[in-house]
Amino acid sequence: MRDHVPGDHPNYRNPQVAEALCEIHYALAPEHPWKPTAPGDLFKRFQTDYPELEPISEQGVILSIGPDGAPIQQLVAPKLRFKLKHATEPYLIQISQQNFTFNALQPYPGWVKFRAEIAKRWPDLVDVVKPATVTRIGLRYINRIIRLSAQEKPAYWFNPSDYVATAALQSEAGFLNRMESRLSAENRVLVTLAHDQSTVDNAKYGAVLLDIDVIVEKEIPAHWPKIIEEMRQLNQRAWHVFDQLRGPNLDALLNKEPPK
Repeated sequence: MRDHVPGDHPNYRNPQVAEALCEIHYALAPEHPWKPTAPGDLFKRFQTDYPELEPISEQGVILSIGPDGAPIQQLVAPKLRFKLKHATEPYLIQISQQNFTFNALQPYPGWVKFRAEIAKRWPDLVDVVKPATVTRIGLRYINRIIRLSAQEKPAYWFNPSDYVATAALQSEAGFLNRMESRLSAENRVLVTLAHDQSTVDNAKYGAVLLDIDVIVEKEIPAHWPKIIEEMRQLNQRAWHVFDQLRGPNLDALLNKEPPK
């Protein structure tokens, strides 16, 4: 009924994860600065599985407060990142001078395959980019559950928990609840529960979004054993949040035979 690996959490038959992503931030050593050729070199190594490479330019903005208390926006040099798209799987890789991001879209492959794909690509990034240290790792799971009626409240799917208050679960349509917790100097948890009012995928009444974002900010070596240990702890933390919240109706949906 569920694909279970010792020490890992189960994969459900009908997961509601619309997107899962892992973002690894790193710092470069002075003797190994960023090379403009790095994205092309990585593309050559990934090209068999990721045949599409797309540069993406993002305008940077710094927000500060002026002497009169008014906010001031200052434009900075655009940041360039590169996106690679997998040929057959719903995977994306994004690379920049500061970070490596792996996105898994629907259908979510499960934690075991998710981390295995990152493990497969990380050694090439280390070989080409040569990060000195990892400074931050984030795991994010965005669940999208189609609402069944206009009157449906989030409580139909979720239980009250440490991260979502009872009042939010009893909210009418148009709800938005966001909580950010700093568990320690190094660890943060952000949980957002929101009404997605778009009607894509035949969602006549929109959908409930449950966005769980767990982050660790500390300096560790850029070695995979160190990284995966932090990722396991983050995944455990994300599971704890989700496990508290999932109610009987959500559990039934997760274990349901997925539509063909």
